[in-house]
Amino acid sequence: MEGIPIRNARRGDIPSLLLLWTAMMEENARLEPRLALHPHAKEHMAGRFREWIQDPDHVVVVAEQDRRLVVAYAAGRVGPGTGWHSPLRIGEISDCFVVPPRRRQGLARRMVGRMCDMLYELNVDTVRLQAVAANQAALGFWKAIGWDVLEEILEYHEDA
Repeated sequence: MEGIPIRNARRGDIPSLLLLWTAMMEENARLEPRLALHPHAKEHMAGRFREWIQDPDHVVVVAEQDRRLVVAYAAGRVGPGTGWHSPLRIGEISDCFVVPPRRRQGLARRMVGRMCDMLYELNVDTVRLQAVAANQAALGFWKAIGWDVLEEILEYHEDA
């Protein structure tokens, strides 16, 4: 998978980013229906991607096959620590998605490495992420490349 270059996202990538983001969200919603998209989510994310690409505290990278087809992306940001734990600056990977035909070829691993390098260059103390508990393939990927569980998010529904 070394042949597919990874580069910083540009404004012209926003339509591709939206398609990939939507595919990621729909994949997770199939596994966990509580994560279904809001009707205005795509419009919201178009604005967010525009902001993220320009914001020095955000990083967005894409993998572009044949110099025109974006087949993967990852996004992250730098933020303050909680104030009650030791990390003062935390990097967070918010998104990482590879189209299914390009999976299991090392592309996500390369993108995560690039994201972590970029976040550490922004002087973070650690890098974190959240993954959908029902997405066992994603959890398996993260664990296979050395990530481990720090916290779990629980949710309660009164009608449960």
